[in-house]
Amino acid sequence: MLDKSKSKEGPQQEDLWSSILNDVRTSSTPRHRVAARNLIVVGDVNSGKNAIIDRLRRKDAPNNALEVDEARGCGMEYTYLDVHYEDFDDVFARLGVWILDGDEKYQPLLIDCLNEKNIEEAVCMLVLDLSKPWSVVAALQKWLTVLSEHINSLKIDPKQRKDMEEKQVKLFQSYVEPSDSTAVATTGAAGAATTAEDEKVLLPLGEDVLVANLGIPIVIVATKSDSFTQLEKEEDFSEEHFDFIQMHLRRLCLKYGAALVYASTKDSRNCELLYSYLIHVAYQLPFKSSATVVDRDAIFVPIGWDSSKKIALLQEQITSMSSEDAFEERIVEPPSRKPAQDQVPITAEADQIFLLRQQAHLGIPSTSGGSAQTRAGEAGVPARTTPTNNSRSPRTDRKPSSGASAAASAAATTAGGGQTGETVLASFFQSLLQKKPVGAAGRGAAGAPGAPAAGGAGAGAGGMADLRAALDKSQPKKS
Repeated sequence: MLDKSKSKEGPQQEDLWSSILNDVRTSSTPRHRVAARNLIVVGDVNSGKNAIIDRLRRKDAPNNALEVDEARGCGMEYTYLDVHYEDFDDVFARLGVWILDGDEKYQPLLIDCLNEKNIEEAVCMLVLDLSKPWSVVAALQKWLTVLSEHINSLKIDPKQRKDMEEKQVKLFQSYVEPSDSTAVATTGAAGAATTAEDEKVLLPLGEDVLVANLGIPIVIVATKSDSFTQLEKEEDFSEEHFDFIQMHLRRLCLKYGAALVYASTKDSRNCELLYSYLIHVAYQLPFKSSATVVDRDAIFVPIGWDSSKKIALLQEQITSMSSEDAFEERIVEPPSRKPAQDQVPITAEADQIFLLRQQAHLGIPSTSGGSAQTRAGEAGVPARTTPTNNSRSPRTDRKPSSGASAAASAAATTAGGGQTGETVLASFFQSLLQKKPVGAAGRGAAGAPGAPAAGGAGAGAGGMADLRAALDKSQPKKS
């Protein structure tokens, strides 16, 4: 009887907990009804991917848009964005953010965050660097190709792929200006339409619109828009150059049905707008900001707003160049202002050449034949190299003479020294020139080891005595 009662209470308790969990899961709180969403971030190295995400996470980004504020992952990095809903005080959801390293070789890592199971819940953000405007079009084409190749490599059911593409077409066609009253509540928190917008007749796509449909929303973010002023001053960029860049970017965005946002983490330009728009695209929450193409460093073109006719209006403002000119022909990378200088090796002058040059400067005749100038010119001796272990440096035996040389220089320049100091200095240099090599000095004149060298220690002692006498004469006498 006891066992039967326990067996009956077990299923009842399990049903009770299941009921509680189901109630929590189906609660009216919006956070529990939102499916997971992923934001895939790609772009070149130092394009500002991490800096813009840090700014969106309400963190202090660096003054420049480089990825230097924190230690970063290698290959792929994961973080998230807290999603705040205006009718809900707490966090509405968390948008997963996957940041791919700035090299195409990491393309295989996209399979972890963009695959057949979650591709319909994904949004792609492609980051460009406006401080190097000559590279933005090539970078945009490169990363769009990477995304296209990856998506095409997935084993997606043809019907699912067709539904994804039709969803993007509808997203583009159903755009309305936020000023319109019908745009305030176009979609609800769960993504279901709440107005009669579904019954509205959708116009066909214009020319060159969504020619390359990847089936996922794409947002192009051009960072470092604050660098336009510097480009004007240093690289002679003009308003027409910036219009030309914008025209080419908008053409590519129109081809892929992508949005375009100019932003800057340095002064938080368009960062709040970008955050709101990403949340709008990922969760279909209301969005109330209109497109703007007037402010050159705060461009915002949402998905569905642009058209070939609107881009043609921008082309009319460009008079110094043709709208059909190739981008790389008009926006050229400037030459480097700091050319690489050849590193000239610094070599030390040989001691004997230095002494001969000083002797020639003093005009002292040489006792070994020929003038000092001739000997200095003929002494094409290479610079002294580092001595090996088997030889000793000639400077070793002359260390005591360095103090004497300084003393002689002081005596020559001291008031009252006059011609006596110069004569003593010349005599000192002459004694150095008359020295024999160290090896000969060690053997002596007769070849006996340890015998003093001619003109060696004696000449040095005589020179020191002359220096002391010159110093005594140069010092003023005490009264």
